[in-house]
Amino acid sequence: MASQWRLMWWKLRRHKIAVVAGIFLLLLYLIAVFAEFVAPYDLEHRDRRSLFAPPQAIHLFHEGEFIGPFTYRFKSQRDPDTLQLMYSPDTEKIDRVRFLCSGGYRGSEYNFWGLVKGDVHLFCPAGGRATVFLLGTDRLGRDVFSRIVHGSRISLSIGLIGIILSFVLGIAIGGVAGFYGGWVDNIIQRIIEVLKSFPRLPLW
Repeated sequence: MASQWRLMWWKLRRHKIAVVAGIFLLLLYLIAVFAEFVAPYDLEHRDRRSLFAPPQAIHLFHEGEFIGPFTYRFKSQRDPDTLQLMYSPDTEKIDRVRFLCSGGYRGSEYNFWGLVKGDVHLFCPAGGRATVFLLGTDRLGRDVFSRIVHGSRISLSIGLIGIILSFVLGIAIGGVAGFYGGWVDNIIQRIIEVLKSFPRLPLW
């Protein structure tokens, strides 16, 4: 006879959407754990030449010829009316995108979880003035993609901590209610019912 865990696994495998969602969630947590490796730039690195820069597309072909992944460097000019920097790709300046690369540019060094120094990244610019801003930069010239990757660690940690606390408190409170029973059980049940009603109350 199959165990309860095996029955749960069989049921999960038949639910294709749940499997895809589980794989996607696992991928997000792996990115959060290895944020320093996935993000090409340090969290606070600023490129003062690229304020509010638009996203840089990754190209494979240049003038019809396959040359591998690269980005076009930005050229900028200030709008005379708004005084804002306007960016456009400079198709004459090609910057290669490297993979599993080790440093060689500003913002590449990091402390993994604040413990181990490193500069190896999943992908990064070729070095020098080359950049790879997948989602552009903010008003301070910080890479938006890198900041989202680093921020995912905090967001996903809050969700995981909430689940763990709910699990531990649920077992502890449920154990007390089941052990003592009677009026203790009734009080705990009423408190739980009141707490569960809070999200359903209209707040307007």
